Amino acid sequence: MASAKARGVLLALAGAALTSAIPMTAASLVPPTASYEISCRLDPEKKMVEGTELLTWTNRTAHPAATLQFHLYLNAFRNTRSTFHRESAGRARGTDRIPDSWGSIEITRMTFADGSDLLPALVFIAPDDGNTDDRTVAEVTLPRPVAPGETARVSLDFRSRLPRVFRRTGWKGDFFFVAQWFPKVGVLQDSGWNCHQFHANSEFFSDFGDYDVSIDVPARYRGKVGATGQRVEERAAAGDRVLYRFRQESVHDFAWTAHPDFLVLQDFFREAGLHDVELRLLLQPEHAPQAERHFRAVKAALSQMGRILGPYPYATLTMVDPPWGARAAGGMEYPTLITCGTNVIAPASVHSPEGVTIHEFGHQYFYGILASNEFEEPYLDEGFNTYLTSRVLRAAYGPNHPTVNVFGYRVPLRIDELYPVDAGRRFFRVATRDQHAQSSWTFRDRETYGAATYAHTALALATLENLLGGNVLDRALRLYFERWKFRHPTISDFIACVNEVAGRDWTWFFERTFFSSGDVDYAVEQATSTPTKPPRGLFEKDGKLSEGPPPELARARGYDSAALVTRKGCTGLPVEILLRFEGGKAYRSVWDGQARWKRFRVTGGPRLIEAIVDPEEKIALDSDRTNNGRRVTGDPRAASRWTARTVFWMQNFLDLLSVAW
Repeated sequence: MASAKARGVLLALAGAALTSAIPMTAASLVPPTASYEISCRLDPEKKMVEGTELLTWTNRTAHPAATLQFHLYLNAFRNTRSTFHRESAGRARGTDRIPDSWGSIEITRMTFADGSDLLPALVFIAPDDGNTDDRTVAEVTLPRPVAPGETARVSLDFRSRLPRVFRRTGWKGDFFFVAQWFPKVGVLQDSGWNCHQFHANSEFFSDFGDYDVSIDVPARYRGKVGATGQRVEERAAAGDRVLYRFRQESVHDFAWTAHPDFLVLQDFFREAGLHDVELRLLLQPEHAPQAERHFRAVKAALSQMGRILGPYPYATLTMVDPPWGARAAGGMEYPTLITCGTNVIAPASVHSPEGVTIHEFGHQYFYGILASNEFEEPYLDEGFNTYLTSRVLRAAYGPNHPTVNVFGYRVPLRIDELYPVDAGRRFFRVATRDQHAQSSWTFRDRETYGAATYAHTALALATLENLLGGNVLDRALRLYFERWKFRHPTISDFIACVNEVAGRDWTWFFERTFFSSGDVDYAVEQATSTPTKPPRGLFEKDGKLSEGPPPELARARGYDSAALVTRKGCTGLPVEILLRFEGGKAYRSVWDGQARWKRFRVTGGPRLIEAIVDPEEKIALDSDRTNNGRRVTGDPRAASRWTARTVFWMQNFLDLLSVAW
C-alpha cells in the first residue's frame, strides 16, 4: 500500500479532479462507454506510478452485466511465467533479448458506487490460453448486475511499476514513456466480454470514452510532459513538484511521457476543408536539425489521409522522439500521441524519420477512430495503415533508398525502393506459412505475423486498387470510415463497403487473399513466333476433294505466334496478358487466372516480339516479377542491363570499402 503521506497526496489530487471536472460528454464525438478520471504521481527513483481512478462505464449491450473484466497489461512483464514471456521466449523483437527489468500493476482498492468493496471478488483469468500464471486479465463480480443502458461507477487505487523500456512502455534514465499503465476495462459485447491477454504479438481493443487525467511529476519535468489530449492545467504542487492535467473526449486509451531533456517545438496544421490541428514535437536535442522533417511529414499525412478518409477530428497531435537507448518506445501510437524515432545521421534521401512519423499518425484513423479489434483482426489497423502510409510517402517523397551501416553511419545506396512493392517484399518469404487474416497471437512466429499483417495487407490493397481502377477504392475507404468511425468495424464491414461502391461482389478477392495462405506468381514460360506455312492435305474444290490448298490459302503470310502463361502460385487472380508485335502492334487479353496455364495464339499476324503477364504491374502481390515477361529471341539490351547492374553494385562495394578504410 502507498505510504500515508503519498496516499494523502493522491486522495487530494483525486478530490480536486473529481470536484472540478467539467462534464465532457457535450463535446464528445461519440456517446462515451468507458470514461476515466485519473490522478497519478510519478516516482522516478522507484520507477513507479501510483494513482486513483474513477471508471464510469455504460452497458451498451442487450444483456445485464454481472461482472467487469479489466486489462492489466503491465503484468505481462511481471515474471517469466506470463503468457507474453512464454510466447516471446525472452526476446523483444527479432533477436533483441528482453532486459531483466520487471513491470507490474496492482489494484490496492476497488469499490462500487454504493461503497461495496469489490477487491475480495477480484480474480485473474486467462481467456485465451488458460495460463494460470498470467495476470494480464482480471474479472470482478459486481454486487448486482448492470442493466442494459445503465451506467456504473467503480473507484480504485493502483500501483504501476514500469520496466526498463522495451515493449512500448517503460523508462530509460530520466525518460519515461507511460503506456498501458492503468486498469482498463475490456469491451462487453452481446456475446460476452472481449478482453484478451497480453501476448508476444499483442494488439489492443477498448471502448471509447472521455478522459480527465492529472499527472504529478518532479519540478525538473516542468514544461517537458506530453500526453493524450489537450493540456488544461499546469501548476505547482507540494514537494517541489508540478501538476499537469489533460483532457480528451472520444478516445479509447491514454498515454503520457516525461523527459527533462525534451526540446519542445510547436507548429500548426491548417488546410481548407480539414480541421485545424495544433502540433507539438518533443524532440531530442541532438535531433534538432530534423524538426522540420517531422512537421512536414505529419502535415503530409494530415492532408492526404484527411482527403481520402476524412478530417482528423481532434484539436492536437503530439509527436515524441525517444532518446538513444529507448528506441523500443518508438514507433507506437496512442490517441493524439505518437512516438517516432530517428538517428543523428539521417540522410535526406532515406525516409527516416518520415516513414515512422507518417505511419504512426495513420494509426489515428484505423487504431484510433475506427478502433477495430486489433487482437482478432490486426491487419485492419496495421495493414490498412501500411497501405496508406505507402501512398503518402510515394506522393510526398518519391522512392526510398536502402542504406548500409558503416561504423554506425547510414550510407544510402543509389537504388530506388518503390512503394508498396519493395517496401512489402518481406511478405514473399513467408507467403505460404499461415492464413493471412487471423488473430495476432495465433501466427506461427513473429516474422510471419509482421509480414502477413503489415506487408501482405498493403500489397493486397494495392492490388485491389489496381483491379478496381479509378478512385473506387478511395471511395470505399471513405465510406468505410464515415460509416464505421467510433464503431469497431470488422473486415466484413469493409468488404460490404467495397461491394457497395464497386457495384458488384468482390468477396472472392478477399477469400483468395486475406482468407488464404497461398502465394501469387504468374509467369510467361514460352513465347514463339514462326512464319506461317501454307496448309497441306485435302481441300474441297468445285465440290470435290483434291490435294493441295486453294490459291487464297496457298499464299500464306505473316507469323504464327503463341505464348504460354502459367500460374505458379497457389492463389489465382485475374491478370492481363500483353503480346507485343513488330510494327508497334499489340494484343491484350484478360485471363481469370484460375487454371494452371493458358495458351494465347495469334495466326498469320506480325512477328511476335515478347509476351508479358501483368504489364501494368497491377498485381502487387506477385512474388516474382523476373518471370513476368519473355522475348521470342534474345535481346542484347537485357545483357547490357544486367552488366550495368553488376558494375553498379561493384562500384558501390568499392565505394563502401573506400569509406570504411
